[in-house]
Amino acid sequence: MARFAVLLLVVIPAALPAGVIITGVDGELLDNIRIHLQIDNEACDSPNWRIRRFYQQVEQELHHAVEAYGYYSATVVKSMQTDENCWTVMLDVDLGQPVLVRSVAIRLDGPGASGPELEALRMNVPIVIGSVLNHADYEQYKRRFSDTASQLGFFDAKFSVSRIDVYPQEQAADIVLDFNTGPRYQFGSVSFDQSVISADLAERFIDFIPGQNYDVSIIRDLHKAFLETGYFSGVDIRTTPNGAPDFVVDIVINLTAAKHRSYNAGVGFGTDSGPKLRTGYINRRRNTRGHQFEFNASYSPVIAEIGAGYKLPLDNPRKKWLNFDVGYKRENPETSDSQLYKVGAKRLRRLSELWARTLFLDYSFEDYVVGTDAGRTSLLTPGVSWKRSVIDIDARPRQGVSANMRFTGAADVLLSDTSFLQFHAFGKIIRPLWESARVIGRLELGATLKDDVSDLPASVRFFAGGDVSVRGYDYKSLGPTDELGVVTGGNQLLVGSLELDQLVRPGWSVALFVDAGNAFDRFLDNSFAIGIGTGIRWYSPLGPIRFDVAVPLQDSAPDSFRIHITLGPDL
Repeated sequence: MARFAVLLLVVIPAALPAGVIITGVDGELLDNIRIHLQIDNEACDSPNWRIRRFYQQVEQELHHAVEAYGYYSATVVKSMQTDENCWTVMLDVDLGQPVLVRSVAIRLDGPGASGPELEALRMNVPIVIGSVLNHADYEQYKRRFSDTASQLGFFDAKFSVSRIDVYPQEQAADIVLDFNTGPRYQFGSVSFDQSVISADLAERFIDFIPGQNYDVSIIRDLHKAFLETGYFSGVDIRTTPNGAPDFVVDIVINLTAAKHRSYNAGVGFGTDSGPKLRTGYINRRRNTRGHQFEFNASYSPVIAEIGAGYKLPLDNPRKKWLNFDVGYKRENPETSDSQLYKVGAKRLRRLSELWARTLFLDYSFEDYVVGTDAGRTSLLTPGVSWKRSVIDIDARPRQGVSANMRFTGAADVLLSDTSFLQFHAFGKIIRPLWESARVIGRLELGATLKDDVSDLPASVRFFAGGDVSVRGYDYKSLGPTDELGVVTGGNQLLVGSLELDQLVRPGWSVALFVDAGNAFDRFLDNSFAIGIGTGIRWYSPLGPIRFDVAVPLQDSAPDSFRIHITLGPDL
């Protein structure tokens, strides 16, 4: 019985599979042919009349598929094999010579014809003269015109002429486009559907007026501005274009309230501070005028802080805020001990998408010990700071820039125990080297106009060393020293770092780095401290975690190497 079964397998031919075998083409073009062939979707048990009908349509459907890619002279030899169980269609395709784009003529008409956005589209044609005609590229280019016009408020824009003149014998195609923008719509009425904040505050977020030209980027910026306040969990901006005779866009804004209060708590670790506990509370809306209250506290063996702030929006809540804050900070690294009490006010203003400016006035009271200097100092310090931030939003950004600059000072005739003027700046840049590698540069510098640093409290002096300064050295362990060799801090600071970061597997990278810098009483009156090392980065769900081993190159360094562990974003 077994021998009979084997003979059956040898003698009986395999049943034909249902389908279409196509030769002469491959890749994207082959895929497009299969999409167009209806017979390719039929099964063995499909009715014979359907198979015959679709078989007759093969040439027409195939030509539609290949003409979309510029092949207007294609030929096909087709055949079909059938048996009592199934069928198979075989197509041998000869594409012939493709049609090439010979000319592209684009004309803009209407009130928006001279606008820079549409003119840029007209001038930068992605369809290259001499390239193979591709209908998908042509349609995509047309969509860009329509989409751009709509975003600028030309809702009635359309192509009055839109054609491709194909000459198969000449293997050439001429593209002709006439685009009429129609009238540009203006902003119309704005209404709110919300009870989260006062009507007055909500209306102060609107930075356009009725009759101003419509632009979708203005709506996007408004949406972003509402969400950034923290007042709202959802923002829905509905736009309704109304045509002749007014040609305006009416806007309805629906705002959904976020939770009033939120709490946070966590633990962390850094070699500068040791283990760290933190907690916080924020009331996002103390009232319908948009006032906010925030409280934060953290503790580590080296640094302990507690503070509260009250924030309220000014005339333009998208750009201007006023903050009042009070706080206490205790810091006791190896080189100093400080307890600082502070109360202050800040006026924040966003200057652009990149820059923000803060005017501040702080009054502080500080008890400190630095080396053999000990004192109790009161300071009234006005100042101004600028912050710039451009980052690639990612756990491991491949590029980005951050910068902070700050000028502050005090005068002994204005509620202060001493006088000084200080500048402090910090910047960081990330740039890609190749696909899996990036370079990270960091620079920090500062200068204080003050002859005798011993009159300054610890919080105003400059020190170097630590996780985000010169690795290989303890936190704030670098700077000028007194006659006993104890670091006392300086009135100038210069620190730089260069790091190469190479991705080795998803979520993991290794780094090589060199840090150099110091604090000085007079610029370069003591040598640069240099640290070199290597490290591992894990981009965990909670954020990047860095483990570095750094070797100090200074002969007087107390350690032959130091381990640095830090958590948090790169910028």
